[in-house]
Amino acid sequence: MEYVGVGPKWVIRRYRLQEAVEQAAGGPLSWADLAADLGYSDQAHLVRDFTAVAGVSPAAYARSVR
Repeated sequence: MEYVGVGPKWVIRRYRLQEAVEQAAGGPLSWADLAADLGYSDQAHLVRDFTAVAGVSPAAYARSVR
């Protein structure tokens, strides 16, 4: 196995956020349902992670891509 310089937690978080970005761009959705589908403990956790990476909330991002 080769090392890529990041841990499993980082990889899982990145996957979740990429999926959240794709879902947000796809149209209206329930952020709470999306958070649960992606394995977050609650909607606030998803929003916090998304905002930390994207610089805007998921709702603001969704509005900007529509």
